[in-house]
Amino acid sequence: MSVRRFRTLISAATAAVVLAGSVAIAPLTASAAITVVLSGIQYDPPGPDVRTNAQLNNEFFTVRNLSSRPINLSGYRVLDAANHKFVFPRGYVLPGRTTAIVRTGKNRNRAQTLYWNQGNYIWNNTGDTARFQTPAGKTFDTCTYKAVSGRARVGC
Repeated sequence: MSVRRFRTLISAATAAVVLAGSVAIAPLTASAAITVVLSGIQYDPPGPDVRTNAQLNNEFFTVRNLSSRPINLSGYRVLDAANHKFVFPRGYVLPGRTTAIVRTGKNRNRAQTLYWNQGNYIWNNTGDTARFQTPAGKTFDTCTYKAVSGRARVGC
């Protein structure tokens, strides 16, 4: 093997290693490995049940990514027993070991705080069931609660 060809092979191999080390890891889809779960619902916000946006935003549910990898939740949805449906926006990626909060009221979405943009309460104080579904409608996690005196939030 000539010195010139050897140098070309070494240069190509070095470039491949450098490029491989700089490639970002693509986020998993939630269906690749179901490691994202419903983690809680605050169904009875403190204070009176008035329909102000501030009060509606005190009602929320949370989802948790249990893995260390980011998960793409685009099109995934959460529904209550009355089929009110929240759909995760296109391109929404939940980082690893992170919790996202989805508030009932209106505002601009941020990294781990999303808004359902509703004008009414969603979660019933007397009890309800949340269903976490794939974009195709397959339920992979649920959280059911009943009214308990003095409790306003449930962990799932």
